[in-house]
Amino acid sequence: MAEYVDAFVTAYDRFWAPYPERMGDAWLRLHAHVAPGAERSLLDVGCGTGIVAARFAAAGYRIVGVDVSEAMIARARERLAGTDAVLIAADAVDFEVPRPCAFAVSTYDIVNHVGGIDRVRAYLRRVHQAVAPGGWFGFDMSTVRGLSADVPPVSRQDEAVSVVVARGPLDGDRRPLHVTGELRTDDGRATPFATTITNTAHPVADVLAALADAGWVTSHVAAIDDLLTPVPDPEALPRVAVVARRP
Repeated sequence: MAEYVDAFVTAYDRFWAPYPERMGDAWLRLHAHVAPGAERSLLDVGCGTGIVAARFAAAGYRIVGVDVSEAMIARARERLAGTDAVLIAADAVDFEVPRPCAFAVSTYDIVNHVGGIDRVRAYLRRVHQAVAPGGWFGFDMSTVRGLSADVPPVSRQDEAVSVVVARGPLDGDRRPLHVTGELRTDDGRATPFATTITNTAHPVADVLAALADAGWVTSHVAAIDDLLTPVPDPEALPRVAVVARRP
């Protein structure tokens, strides 16, 4: 599991933010569609720096956020200061919430980050326990096709941060993502950082079976740019969203 140091967290907020910002708005629209009038409470598993959670907090939701990274949780606390959000540094397969939520989300491929399918099952069971009966769950995931694709290294920089992201070779069902960079302060000092994020490729069918084993009823699998419309062949897309309900 990756160790997210403070410098990487700063790079994440600067360069990775557009996707969770967009998905936060999309998850809000989804919940309003599938559960109009439901209690406004959100469990954000893998909440990162709180970008999605902040969207929901602004819409009046009670927030519980969970992330394995202390550095990510610290930044989320800054972002959600002034709200009553509960933010917990814990593994996605082993956490407790103060009370069940009506809606849960995981954004940015948490299914691929937790590890093998047994840990995916544990994660799905834990979220099931933390969502109220009748509640909903949405998460995105990279498909086998998405994680198998060759992607050239990407470099980004601004006045404070530079970062290079390079995908390593696929080893069985696992593929590392190497992130290296440098954080620069106003006085000219530079702090290098490096982290490796290991992604595990899971067939969508295996994840749907694990969902059912955990007690969820799958509503549909969708493209990430249209969460309301089922797709006929999820594995044809590089990333998909899964929408499920707790009976």
